[in-house]
Amino acid sequence: MAGEETILVVVVLVVVAIAVIAFLELKHMRKSIRSKRARDARDLGQLPDDAHNAILTTRAIASALQRGGIRSPEVNAILKEAQTAYDRRNYRVALDLTTKAKDRLTSLKARQTAKGDLVKLESMPPGGAEEPTTKEVLQRDFPANLTQAKFTIEIASNALDRGRTSDRDVNQAEVLLAQARSRFDAQDFSGALASARQAERSAEGKPLADIVVTEERPSDIAVQLACPSCGAPLAPDDLFCRKCGTRVGAEACGSCGSPVSSDDTFCRKCGASLAG
Repeated sequence: MAGEETILVVVVLVVVAIAVIAFLELKHMRKSIRSKRARDARDLGQLPDDAHNAILTTRAIASALQRGGIRSPEVNAILKEAQTAYDRRNYRVALDLTTKAKDRLTSLKARQTAKGDLVKLESMPPGGAEEPTTKEVLQRDFPANLTQAKFTIEIASNALDRGRTSDRDVNQAEVLLAQARSRFDAQDFSGALASARQAERSAEGKPLADIVVTEERPSDIAVQLACPSCGAPLAPDDLFCRKCGTRVGAEACGSCGSPVSSDDTFCRKCGASLAG
C-alpha cells in the first residue's frame, strides 16, 4: 500500500513538472511570435524608404559612370523595373533589382579600369621609361651657344665702354652690338655670338675677321671654361683669369689681330714678326 502511494506521488510530480515546462515553453513561443511580428511590421514600414533610397543611390552611381564614359542599357532597364516595382509597392523586389544593378555597375567599372591599365601598359616603351642624362637635360634647357652669346655680348658691351673712354670711333661696334642683342632676343644664338665677337673686335680697334661659330652645347662649355692655374670658372672670351690673373685667352697678332700660338715667331696671316 505504501509503495503504491509513493508511485502515485512521483507520477503526480512528473505531470506537474511537464505542465510547468510546457507552460513556460508556450509563453516563450508566444513572446517570440509577438516580437517577430513587431519586427516584421517595423521592417515593413521601413521598406518603402529603403527601396526609394536604393533607387536614388543606384541612379546617381549610374549617372557618374556615364559621365566617365561607362554606359549600360541593361542597368537602365533594371532601374526602370525597380521603379515599377516600387510604384506597385513591391519594395523587396525593388531592393533586389537595385542590388542587381549595383553589381552590374561594379563589374563594368572594374572592366573599364582593367582596360585603361592595359592601354597604359601597351603605350609604355619597352624596358620602361629611362631618366634623361645630365647632358640631355642641358641640351634641352640650354640651346646651342646661348651661354657663350650672353657672355660675349657682355664682354663686347664692356669693350664698347672702354672704347668710348679712349675716344675711339665705336659707331661700327655699336651697330654690331645692337645686331647681336637683336639676334639674341630672336633666339638666334649663333648669329648673336658672331655679331658680339665682331662688336668686341671693332670696339678694341682691331680689324674685323670672318668668325666661324660652332654649335657648342652647355655641357661642353662647362668642361672647357676653367682656369688651368686655379680652376676658377671663366667666361667664354676671358683673356685673363679673374681670380689669379693667369692669361687664358689665345694671343693675337699685333698687326692683324689674328690668333697666334705662344711659340709662333711670325703671324700665320700677315707674316708680321711676333718677337719682342
